[in-house]
Amino acid sequence: MHMHHEHHDHDSMATPVEELVALMKYMVGHNAEHTHELEHLALDIKDAGNEEVYAEVMAAVENYHKGNDILAEALSKLA
Repeated sequence: MHMHHEHHDHDSMATPVEELVALMKYMVGHNAEHTHELEHLALDIKDAGNEEVYAEVMAAVENYHKGNDILAEALSKLA
């Protein structure tokens, strides 16, 4: 089971931009974890003998990678 853990330090002296950068860093990393999990799921589907669904999930994984690359680029511009 995958759990989402969030920690927000409301007493910090971070600026709004620093808070946005921190959230974006978290999201990029979190998305990468989910993408990796989907890749493993796809392989399990392939091992179960369903090549068609494997290909569909891997197409989604590729799109996740592309989206996360865009977010990472946006993060680099924000930081």
